[in-house]
Formats: sequence, C-alpha cells, structure tokens
Amino acid sequence: MVKIHRVNRVVKPSSLDLNLLVVFDAIVKDRNVTQAARRVGLSQPAMSSALNRLRRIFNDPLFVRTAEGMMPTPYAQQLAPPIQRACELVENLGDIDTAFDPLSATNTFRFYMTDIGETIFLPKLLTALMERAPLVKIQVLPIPEYGEQAAMAAGSVDLAVGFFPDLKSGFFQQRLYVDEFVCLIRADHPLAKGSMSVKQFAALRHAVVATAGTGHEAAISRAVAKHRLEVALNIPHFMAVPSIIASTDYVVTVPSRLARALVSYPGVRAIEPPVKIPSFEIKQHWHERFHRDPANRWMRALVAELFLE
Repeated sequence: MVKIHRVNRVVKPSSLDLNLLVVFDAIVKDRNVTQAARRVGLSQPAMSSALNRLRRIFNDPLFVRTAEGMMPTPYAQQLAPPIQRACELVENLGDIDTAFDPLSATNTFRFYMTDIGETIFLPKLLTALMERAPLVKIQVLPIPEYGEQAAMAAGSVDLAVGFFPDLKSGFFQQRLYVDEFVCLIRADHPLAKGSMSVKQFAALRHAVVATAGTGHEAAISRAVAKHRLEVALNIPHFMAVPSIIASTDYVVTVPSRLARALVSYPGVRAIEPPVKIPSFEIKQHWHERFHRDPANRWMRALVAELFLE
C-alpha cells in the first residue's frame, strides 16, 4: 500500500504583503530570478530574500532551477492564476478616474443649512453653478435634531453650511465669516427710533426662532436667561419673521446678514440690541471620510470662493 503524505500549508494573510505577490508573479513570467528582479526594480539579493520569504510562507519550494529556468512547482502553478489576478487588480487601481469635471458632472450635492442659509447662500451658489457646473443639482435637507453627524459620515449629506457648533469630532471645518445678532422690530414701533434701554428691551415680547441642530437657539437662549427676557413666541423658521414683526409689537433677534435681507420687507426695521450677544462664526463642515473626495473638494472650494471673508 502506498502511504500518502499530506503537506500542511496554512497561509496566514497577515504574513503576506503585496510586494511578495509581485515578486511571485514576476518569477512566474520570467522564469529567471535576475530578470524578475529587474522587472520589479529589486536587487538580486533582495529578490532572493523575497523568494525565501515566499517559500517559508507557503511551505513549498515554489520554484526549482532547471535547464529551462526557474520552473514552478505544482503548488506554485495553482497559486499563479489568483496571484496574477490580484496583481492586475492593483495595477488597474491607477487607471481609476478620480478627477471631477464640473462641466460634465451630474452629481447631486446635499446640504444642511437653515432657511437663513437658503436665503444668503443659495442665490449666489446657484448662479455660479449655472455657469461652472450646469448639470449639477442641489438638495437642501432639513436639519434633524439628532443624527446629523451620522448622516454626514454615511455620505447622505455632503456639506453643512452655517452655525453648527456640535460638528467637531470626525469633521473638518472652514470659517467663512463672522456674524453678529441684531434685532428686528416693527418700523413704526415707539422704540424703533433712538436708543433702547435694557429695561425697555426686557419689557418687550420676544420671538425666538428655534432651529434644530444649529447654535442659533442656544446663543439666544443664553441671552434670554441672562437678561430675563419674556419669550412669548417660539417658531421653527426664520422666513415667518418679517410678516410677524411687521404686524405685531414683537421683537426678534436674528443674524445680521439675514436682517439685511428682511428689512426690505415693508414695515420691518433693524436695530442694535441693547444687551451684549456674542458674535458667532459661519463655517462649512464636512466629514473626514470625504476630505479627499474630488467632488466634495470642488464644492468646498466653490463655497469658499463665493463666501470666504
């Protein structure tokens, strides 16, 4: 009876590296260690060392010197096709097109921004896109109270533009400009002209815009608590502000850039608040996963070009 000997060849993936696979593939093709060394750019000693490592890893001679050159063993012949495919796949990585061509791109860029952002950023951004990236689409998503970090990490949202102090860990950011708060009041309100005292300001009925996921509400809430202001109205959007202010005795505190747009509404006037409310930074934020993504980089550069001060 013939006794069969089985050779145990347990290859640990951690013991392999790509360079060794390239060496193996080169010897298969050239059948000569010296020529294979030239192919992969290694010295003769380095090539021999790599071959010895391969033999230890696979527990097989792999290549045997013959009159026809370094011939593969039966086991090496089995290994050759999958290793060759692996090497070809790696070589093809360099052919992947990572460029972003705005003129032909059909990407949909998704933003987190408040209705302030829609008013301040979108007109100028859309005008630029019509000229530079005519097929690109923009989608503005509502800012959730929770989960905006996860959505941006997953790629569901490309950029958050505005006042987002909670987007820190895992995010990059770029400051675009610094803004401050001003108050809007009815143009013919008795306190709309001249200076207003802190006491008079505190006696007014205040409206507060509570925008989920941003820092506006927190900044105003601190001023409300510090000066004991009476908050008589909470609303979720800024766009309702001018019609409310023009027809009531309410006062609302908003970012100055928004105020510039809203004072064109009949019957609305902007005034300096008599209490100190800290200024804040408007930034664009993106997740670290997409820091080097060509499309994301292009859009960030455009936003910075249009709004960076």
